[in-house]
Amino acid sequence: MSSQITPNEDASDRPVGGAASVEFRAKPTVIAGAAATSPRTTITFYLPEGLRSRARAAYRSTSFEEKDSSWSEMLNKALLAEVQRREDAHNAGEMFAGNDEPLTPGRPIAF
Repeated sequence: MSSQITPNEDASDRPVGGAASVEFRAKPTVIAGAAATSPRTTITFYLPEGLRSRARAAYRSTSFEEKDSSWSEMLNKALLAEVQRREDAHNAGEMFAGNDEPLTPGRPIAF
């Protein structure tokens, strides 16, 4: 492994700790539609334990190949994929107008 950085890589793409190390630092994914400086927030939601375990296993097995910098980044990517799918299917690919009004709690009465 060369100690020089090639034109297509930077220091954050290089292994940490020397040639024998397998740990890499990846740059966080930029989420489209979210300014890089926008404040982060937390959300709480419920999901089946089996889905949580499946998602964690997928993250652990693929985070290196997918260049996920964290569990949160993988979840952001998953949420963004569903939001984009809905924008494409229901809003001609355009972002929906958003606001900070609270969502209606609970389940819908019926579909």
